[in-house]
Amino acid sequence: MISRAEEGRTFGFRRCGRSPVYRRGVQGAKAALLLGLLVALAAATGCNDEDCVNCIQLEPPVVPTGVHSISGDNYVIVQWYDIAYSPYDGRYNDNVVKYLIYSRDFIEGDQYDPDRTFTLWGEVAWDENFDPTTGLHWFYDEDALNGSQYEYAVSAVNAAGMESALSFEFVADAPLPQGVDDDAVEIFDSINGSYTALGGFDFSRAAQFPGDQYAGRVDPNVPASTADIRVFFEGTVPMVETTSPNVLIQDAGNPQGPAGLYWWERVSWAPAEGYSHTGRMELTLDHIYVVEIYDPATQTLHYAKLGVVDVAATQYVKIFWAYQLIPNLPELKAPEVPVQASLKPGMIRL
Repeated sequence: MISRAEEGRTFGFRRCGRSPVYRRGVQGAKAALLLGLLVALAAATGCNDEDCVNCIQLEPPVVPTGVHSISGDNYVIVQWYDIAYSPYDGRYNDNVVKYLIYSRDFIEGDQYDPDRTFTLWGEVAWDENFDPTTGLHWFYDEDALNGSQYEYAVSAVNAAGMESALSFEFVADAPLPQGVDDDAVEIFDSINGSYTALGGFDFSRAAQFPGDQYAGRVDPNVPASTADIRVFFEGTVPMVETTSPNVLIQDAGNPQGPAGLYWWERVSWAPAEGYSHTGRMELTLDHIYVVEIYDPATQTLHYAKLGVVDVAATQYVKIFWAYQLIPNLPELKAPEVPVQASLKPGMIRL
């Protein structure tokens, strides 16, 4: 696989920032004196709006904030807040012309390396990819691959070409295969009816064959079935149960209103505790369920989630699903709500 550094432009940018720093005391006085001389020189040479060669450069823009990512199926969405907001005055955010998005291949633990380098991966103009309701800009990384991990950072650039430091948030993401919207899957009653052979679901098989919408739907009733879960009905109430002690499940609830992509993205962390002791529970419309799957052959964990988007009583439930390919990584998506940078960032997201 070609690395990010091989595909894009690589820079040795440190996350501690690249903006000029003016210190207090003697050094600050010297900087002020130098600035005064430059202003006088600019005035003597006739600086004007049409000719900025001799002008004092604009201040570098402020660092973009609220940077976060959303995992997709072979893509990642990077989002950040527009920087034209108080308490920063005009000299910091006037004439911002674009944002630069940086990326790098990520390995757990190297977020603590201050010398790690990023590759310039894309840019977004100040008036593009912007939602005025949320104040967020966005960038689609359509080169991200399922099963790989990436780190992202964003900077701002003004009309003078001055670039801010890289954003301070630690943002790492691992896109993952999933079936949503038109790729939702009906799982039938595995005990009663004519379609009991379509009553189980194998998350890893669904991820293995992304072009086959129904690859994950398997027969839970055959010997050595690979199903992780099975669906059945108690009267008109849909139920789910795990098929092995190696599979755990818990109800994450209804995180954000009716079913849809925003609702689906809200469940972002696989919890360490709280799984059902029986492996059996009611399926509720608009609820999302987190699944932990232990593979005894490799002694690793994989995490998955399913969301109930439709119920046909006594017949089937229709689900969204997602499965994390990277072992022991409980990331199902990156948080939709921006998270402030942590002193010790960790990557355990769904």
